[in-house]
Amino acid sequence: MVHCTEMKKGEVYYCDECGLEFQIINECQGCGTSEDTCEHVECRFVCCDRFIKIKK
Repeated sequence: MVHCTEMKKGEVYYCDECGLEFQIINECQGCGTSEDTCEHVECRFVCCDRFIKIKK
């Protein structure tokens, strides 16, 4: 599972079910420093009922 605090500017993430891709333009600035300190459930990214993956 990818969390917003792990996403870095320029990285591309995708859904392996539908093929949707998106690139990180700005890094997370306000949720905390890790998944454990994040107050927002919606920072866990899911598409087609699957967690997104980083494109390498």
